[in-house]
Amino acid sequence: MKRLFLSISKNEELRFLGHLDYLRTMERIVVRSGIPIAFSEGFNPHMKISLDSALGVGVTADPLYMELKLEKDISNEAIRAMMEPQLPKGIVIHDILEAKQEWPKFVAFFNEDCYEMEGPVTDGANQEDAEKKIAEFNALSSFLYKRVTPKKIREMDVKPMIMEPMKVRIEGNRAYLTFSLIRSNNGTVQPKDIWKMLSESFDLPWIPDAFICSRTGTYRNKEGKRLTPFDKGVFKEFEMAKKGSVARKPKAEH
Repeated sequence: MKRLFLSISKNEELRFLGHLDYLRTMERIVVRSGIPIAFSEGFNPHMKISLDSALGVGVTADPLYMELKLEKDISNEAIRAMMEPQLPKGIVIHDILEAKQEWPKFVAFFNEDCYEMEGPVTDGANQEDAEKKIAEFNALSSFLYKRVTPKKIREMDVKPMIMEPMKVRIEGNRAYLTFSLIRSNNGTVQPKDIWKMLSESFDLPWIPDAFICSRTGTYRNKEGKRLTPFDKGVFKEFEMAKKGSVARKPKAEH
């Protein structure tokens, strides 16, 4: 079974397509292209397709990573040639990589997501004041934020979830905020929470619920260096760990 990693996109044309609808779109592309996709076993088999994360409605991503498993060996060039004529506007294939079986799934590889948010500013907004307020937040060692949902109220310290100082700029009547968030199995703060928190708690000059959001990158951040699945040698540590676990496996007694 051949395993592939694809670097693709969810661009502006598909901004308001939800995660499941985007996944179904990719499944239709695969079917129409005729590539030999593998299926799971059982009473309800499904295509072996997965995305690096579930993007919220209204969030674009470039790149977005997808994994495919194929029943037959076929070249990466042929895969691209078969899929590209089926792509709608808003999806682009940047690159295709054959993945080794011992390489981890995306959920075990990525640990950082980078975002840019944009929205209209309120009256009197200016760059100097916005930078001072962002600097005030960046200087804090912790900040407790309450996320209120219809089912519960969750209090979280957002500072450990933010991987680098935030940056803000005001251009005309628009504000732009860039930041990166840690990925965690225990969950993390959402970009919309960051935007709302800065408006309500730090008086940043924008409307809490008026914004658009783009994920500009997703990485494995290793000691400050941002890595992608397409960087040379990036999976070496996983290959070594796999070999080590096999070597330590006890032999069966006869």
